[in-house]
Amino acid sequence: MPRNKQLTVQLANKPGALAQVAQALGEAKVNMRALAVFEGRAKIIAEDPAKGRDALQKVGLYASIEDCLTVDMLDRPGSLGDICARLAGAGINIDYAYTGITQSAGKAVVVMVVSDLDRAAKIVG
Repeated sequence: MPRNKQLTVQLANKPGALAQVAQALGEAKVNMRALAVFEGRAKIIAEDPAKGRDALQKVGLYASIEDCLTVDMLDRPGSLGDICARLAGAGINIDYAYTGITQSAGKAVVVMVVSDLDRAAKIVG
């Protein structure tokens, strides 16, 4: 399913900030499927976003849940370009994107936050 939820966590710019996030999720048995860290924020696709948010809040971290798009694609040159071109052709902007892991051989996954999630999900679904 292309529609998904991501956690956004505010991070301090100091050693150990990401360790605190990863340890809190690990102790709560919340597995991460994708992760991006930039500009004081961590974006995380977790197997249970609500449980992850609760675990992070218990250790004093602000975390929110947002809608996003996750796209499983072939792990080959040009796959991402094809998907991006289809979205662009429909006038859908990609605000940002990052990659994650998949357990399917020969596949890759990309997480995108887009200007029109409903239309994008139909296009890539």
